[in-house]
Amino acid sequence: MRRAKMPTNVRLSMEEQEALRKKCIDINKMLVKMGMQPLRDSEVVHAVLAQAIEKIEVSASGKLVMGDA
Repeated sequence: MRRAKMPTNVRLSMEEQEALRKKCIDINKMLVKMGMQPLRDSEVVHAVLAQAIEKIEVSASGKLVMGDA
């Protein structure tokens, strides 16, 4: 049986785009201070997804929440 593919593109709202842009700037400032290479925005998104996927849970009320996994 073939599995449906997950979408490879995700549309972000303007607010999400701006929040991500600001977070990437903060992260890259910290990395540069540590003498490390800055990351591309897409690299930050992939790192966040990798960590979040492990921690996402459904609360008793049916909301998605970040657990302590």
